[in-house]
Amino acid sequence: MENKKQKIAILVIDMLNEYLDPKGKVYCEKCREIIPKIQKLISFARDKGFHVVYVNTSLLSDKEPISKKWGLHAARGTWGSEVVPELKPQNGDFIIFKRTYNGFYNSELEITLRSLGVGIVVPVGIHTHVCVLLTAVGAFERGFKLIALEDCMTTGYQPNHDSRLRFFKTHIGELMTLGEFINKHKND
Repeated sequence: MENKKQKIAILVIDMLNEYLDPKGKVYCEKCREIIPKIQKLISFARDKGFHVVYVNTSLLSDKEPISKKWGLHAARGTWGSEVVPELKPQNGDFIIFKRTYNGFYNSELEITLRSLGVGIVVPVGIHTHVCVLLTAVGAFERGFKLIALEDCMTTGYQPNHDSRLRFFKTHIGELMTLGEFINKHKND
């Protein structure tokens, strides 16, 4: 029987104007630091034929749970809900809208990944301790293999980031750097 390599999808989570542009309603200056690393990852992924899937907060009203907690932001169809220009989706990429912290909950993420034959997901983006973590847990609970890139995710509060990195490594998947990931998959 042939041993096929599992297909990989990069999940680019919440790299939106609302969070990463100083004009955004919930701007995180520190979170901009990972943009160059994610640019490099996306370029590598596209060159290797890995899938690039943007998982974007896209809220519809101020009645939603996230809106009740943080105010209406990243409203669907607005500038705030668009991916920052440095990471702009290209033809062949996928965009999934989410309305909760977990990108799998009530979205098309799982069916999209399954239809693409994806077996390995690589979540990157913001915020390590909330949307990235809960989307990663959602992937793990659905049987996807998980590779977390510690230098391609961040949050505004370093202790939250650090504690969640330990959780990625000990509970739900592999933890490595972007360089280690590229080295591991350069011959795929």
